[in-house]
Amino acid sequence: MELLPIYSLPFQWAFLIFIMFSFIGWCSEVVYVGFIHNHRFINRGFLHGPLCPVYGFGGVVILTLPPALYQTWLPLYFASMLLCTIVEYFVSWFMEKLFHTRWWDYSKYKFNIKGRVCLLNSILFGFMGLGVIRFVYPHMLKLLNWMGDFVINIAADAIGLALIVDIFLTVRKLVDFAAAMEKIKSFEESLLDHYGQEVWFRGESISEMIASIREHARENKDKFNDRILEKINNMESFKHKACESFINRFPSMQSIQYKEELAHLKLTLLKNKIKNKIKGKN
Repeated sequence: MELLPIYSLPFQWAFLIFIMFSFIGWCSEVVYVGFIHNHRFINRGFLHGPLCPVYGFGGVVILTLPPALYQTWLPLYFASMLLCTIVEYFVSWFMEKLFHTRWWDYSKYKFNIKGRVCLLNSILFGFMGLGVIRFVYPHMLKLLNWMGDFVINIAADAIGLALIVDIFLTVRKLVDFAAAMEKIKSFEESLLDHYGQEVWFRGESISEMIASIREHARENKDKFNDRILEKINNMESFKHKACESFINRFPSMQSIQYKEELAHLKLTLLKNKIKNKIKGKN
């Protein structure tokens, strides 16, 4: 079957190809990050469903390359490498501007650009482009051709509707996540207002604030400190599925607007996990 650039295909075909690439990317992330590195299942998708849209965009972008490159090796490799790197950089920048959060960070890798992309990933993108054009895309076209237009239209409509619902639920979870960050920030500001002038108070971060208050409370036990300690305990023992979900999926995520609050939340969730493990053993 002739390999056509994706813009030559009907919209429903192109959409299902995007979905298939997103699903393949999700499977790769689950296997590599979840099972290989963490030895457990982790839904690495930004959405609820088994999709990583950044892989979908990457695959679609590769299929916009001129058909003359499809039968080459090195030109196709470097073109895929460049295009997918641009896509990853743009997606990182766009999501950071939209949600004030950096969802992945390659700053620890050599030859990175602002932590958004790195040479290692770019090299892998080149091989991915070869695999897409030479092996994956032809089978996708055969599958769609076998399905027929009627089934393709129904599948595209059903998956499109599910994707819209998923995006809506994800946006709601992001709102909940931001609300939790704002709650921690407000509590931090209230602690600064109450104790900012005290000699014993350490205000470098909210974790330091809480630690200094607890130390002071052990030496000066009174009702006021008891009330503050109760608020701190309630703050640190809360369970927020939205926050825990995003942090588990993107452990290297960094918040531009709530940097200290997110760091404290990660520490709190880690402490809660350790406590639960200890309780489980006992």
